[in-house]
Amino acid sequence: MKILALHGLGSSAAMLKEQLTPFIRELGPSYRFTFVDGAVPCGRGPGVPQWASGPFYSYATGFSPPEVRDSITRLDQFVEENGPFDGVFGFSLGSALAIAYILDRQQRQASPPFSFAVFFSPIFVASPDAGYCADLLARMLDDDHAAFRAAFPDGDFAPLLDVGGDSPGDGISAAAKRTFAEYLQTVLSMHSTMGMILPNTQLDFFSGGRLDAIPRLLHPLLTKSRVRIPVVYVTGEKDSPAIAEQSRVAKELCMAPMTQVYKHARGHDIPFRKSDVQAIISLIENATEVAFE
Repeated sequence: MKILALHGLGSSAAMLKEQLTPFIRELGPSYRFTFVDGAVPCGRGPGVPQWASGPFYSYATGFSPPEVRDSITRLDQFVEENGPFDGVFGFSLGSALAIAYILDRQQRQASPPFSFAVFFSPIFVASPDAGYCADLLARMLDDDHAAFRAAFPDGDFAPLLDVGGDSPGDGISAAAKRTFAEYLQTVLSMHSTMGMILPNTQLDFFSGGRLDAIPRLLHPLLTKSRVRIPVVYVTGEKDSPAIAEQSRVAKELCMAPMTQVYKHARGHDIPFRKSDVQAIISLIENATEVAFE
């Protein structure tokens, strides 16, 4: 079983290998892991211990559609050159990138690039599709929403967005459009941390009026696309509220009947207690049975 492993923001392949050591040991030699560093050097990520000296990496320079497309293209090239892979394990940003990549591949080639996935604490998933929610984003930039932009990203900007009524032409309700703004607010509650990790990322993207700079945050109310492979989804009870909500949204981008959920007692990390590891491995074995039946 050949597995691709993707690390979190401000981490590294070496650190993820250490985090996954209990799983690698328990799964045994039939599982062969390939770890890949992100292409973008960056600062220390959330939860990375102070004793870790780096270097630290990200798979993305930022989260606009062109930047996400670059990340997916690099990942796709790695998979083509080093695969095929039976499964993918991801943590945090690594999980989010894997979800974005799977959804993109399913759209472009119909079949997913992996047979199963294990997602530890995914953060927000950004789309490479500049057309996603384009009408709503254009409205955010019009003259009627100066107060909305002025409060962004630090204020309570979401309620200032007048989404109008339902738009039959695009099939998205006003409530769903408000969902995008509120979810954007949830994600950007982390912007100060993100700015320290990726200092060159422009987060105040409304000030320049550039539609192409705004992240297209995927949300299950705004897209019908779903990950169509067996998924093991793992999250921590003590994760921060903002990341917990991002993880929940990411989970709902996967097909519910094919998704197994495990919650551990820790925060934004990969559990290492033997009972947690054994329970998750049992779910992984179930996922592989479904994937290869």
